[in-house]
Amino acid sequence: MIVDNLTPALARAWHVVAMSRELGDEPLQVWLLGRPYVLARLDGDIVAFEDRCPHRLAPLSAGWVDGDALRCGYHGWTFGADGGCTSVPALGDTDHLPPRARLARPWGVTERYDLVWVAPEEPLSDIPAFPEWRADGFDSMGNEPYRTPTSAAQLIDNFLDASHFPYVHTGTFGTDEAAEVVLEPIERDGWTVRTTFDTWYRNFDDPLVATGEHPEVQPQRLLKQGTAGYTVYLRLEFPVTGSTFPILFVCQPESATSTRIYKIFCRNDLDGDEARIEATVADEQQILDEDLAILERFTAMRIHLDQTECHTKADRLSVAWRRMLAELVALAPADERGMALPRSGLVW
Repeated sequence: MIVDNLTPALARAWHVVAMSRELGDEPLQVWLLGRPYVLARLDGDIVAFEDRCPHRLAPLSAGWVDGDALRCGYHGWTFGADGGCTSVPALGDTDHLPPRARLARPWGVTERYDLVWVAPEEPLSDIPAFPEWRADGFDSMGNEPYRTPTSAAQLIDNFLDASHFPYVHTGTFGTDEAAEVVLEPIERDGWTVRTTFDTWYRNFDDPLVATGEHPEVQPQRLLKQGTAGYTVYLRLEFPVTGSTFPILFVCQPESATSTRIYKIFCRNDLDGDEARIEATVADEQQILDEDLAILERFTAMRIHLDQTECHTKADRLSVAWRRMLAELVALAPADERGMALPRSGLVW
């Protein structure tokens, strides 16, 4: 069995589909799991619908917001926040509105952490907590969204992995001391898996490294947490500097060949220093670029939920996440479970 950007079972998770600032006064088309949706703000509230008018299936994102309604740009039909049709100009004021004139809505849409989230079907778990975002003592920032042909599943699997650090991230934080990965026990809490472990980090942006007051290679306490979807919460703690650096990494599976990446993060050691904030954003983009230099060269944009790939005990977190995805897929109807491969359990 495989998981890729079109796996229907992933409809039962929350997905980021846009940054809040991208949605202005006009409708916005977004793609999720191979389907187009339209986002809009009606009377200040965000709404989401499948991006097609029931009349002639024209994309509603080609229309506009008209007061408290979304107007189709093809024939002018209007729809309220609940998806119901409120007017058909061609019928005038005397005819009844067609009862089938109703927009299809996802299960939920909301805003959190300055991101817009959509759940096509009832999700199995809530949006992960990111308590440091906009919290006192932390500077909050993020990279611009980035598109890649790499699947969301591969990107999340890579973000949960730690054994690639010394080889992929040689230009940033990677160090030979981090080659051995010794994970603490994997915790499973509902539809979330996590672990914490100690490793080494080349702290290239610690200003006291240049003065010789701190070593360049420093110990790091690392928490990684993945959900049954395409979101990872990561928290880096540095005993030498006393700093904390949490990251929320979210991937939007747009289509079979496109994933949009959102990476937002906080630090409690920058004290609002704009130069260091800009440097942090640039560094995090470079780290992502290092990952993509490998991932975008894959010929198959998917991961396997069986023993097609070889695993070791250093992969226990990503294997636990894959097992959780396999359970998610198993809940879906048989015709929505993806490509079937020889049945076998995930082991390491």
